[in-house]
Amino acid sequence: MIRTLLLSSAICVVAAGAAFAADLPSTKGEPVYAPPPAPIFSWTGFYIGVNGGYGGNNVNYNEYDPYGEGYSYHEKLTSSGFVAGGTVGFNYQFPTSNFVLGFEGDFDWSDIKGEDSYTDNYADYSYGETYGSKLNWLATARARIGYAVSTPFGNLLPYVTGGAAFGNVKDYDYGGYSYGDDYSDSWTHTWTGWTAGAGLEYAITQNLSFKAEYLYVDLGNHGVNDEYTDLDPGIQYSEHFTANIVRLGLNWRFGDWFAPPPPPPVVAKY
Repeated sequence: MIRTLLLSSAICVVAAGAAFAADLPSTKGEPVYAPPPAPIFSWTGFYIGVNGGYGGNNVNYNEYDPYGEGYSYHEKLTSSGFVAGGTVGFNYQFPTSNFVLGFEGDFDWSDIKGEDSYTDNYADYSYGETYGSKLNWLATARARIGYAVSTPFGNLLPYVTGGAAFGNVKDYDYGGYSYGDDYSDSWTHTWTGWTAGAGLEYAITQNLSFKAEYLYVDLGNHGVNDEYTDLDPGIQYSEHFTANIVRLGLNWRFGDWFAPPPPPPVVAKY
């Protein structure tokens, strides 16, 4: 009897202790949420941007007269001016690789022009003339090949680029005599040529990047006889417009739409 009573008392004490311990605050603390790993930077994605810069080079004019003994004439004008416009493109960085392949198109307004003028003075009058060529706009469609570099200062993308160039060029010629017999002519052409260059892009954030770029543009050597209707059609004229352009730009990248979603936060379990 006494033995049974002692056993019952021990069981009650143990049960009361367990109930009391259950009411005590936990010493484990709140669950720890581990943040997901930082996303690995990638240049993959569509982007849009703005750009602006300065450029110029030469406008070459050639003239050949086949009549009589024939003659040839060549003149070179130095051109310069500003460009500004917009950019669209797409980059693809190969998985587990630093190589980046991209395609980019842009359209820039331009005031790059080469111009010259002269005045001839005579006994009773003078004659003056101004002539030149102006690049009204420039568009390019190019491939880009780059190599992504991660540095302590951020992510860089040095690249080379090349492709087609399209430019609208206005030729103009105006002048007159001191007694008032003035004239003005102009002709506009849209020409196709090529462009090549190199650049460096720096990722400011995951989406925003800054670039510096050099392009050489060659719009080709083109005959312009049809435009000069007031001249002898037998005389052959041609024009060659080239430019060296340095541009700065900002691009906004929409990210890699094909990348898998980031992993959820990790919750520590006890």
